[in-house]
Amino acid sequence: MMDFVHAHPFVLVFSWWVFSAAVGSLPAPTAQSSPFYQWAFKFLNTIAANIARAYNTKVENSPNFLPAVDLHLSKQAAPSPADCKA
Repeated sequence: MMDFVHAHPFVLVFSWWVFSAAVGSLPAPTAQSSPFYQWAFKFLNTIAANIARAYNTKVENSPNFLPAVDLHLSKQAAPSPADCKA
């Protein structure tokens, strides 16, 4: 096996590329994701050297994003048309 790897080093590069692409295609965890999926997502992205994706703190990827949007919209609700008549 090692003779094959030494003779064809591109196999390792191709294998790493496929693994990294597969991990990169995983959807970001949401509020409904299980704790195991959240852990697996971070672990696999760390192993695949996608450190920025594994520990991304963008609001959109936060498990609390949708509840925060709902709260914001409820506070910023437009007044009813009846209240706007002069």
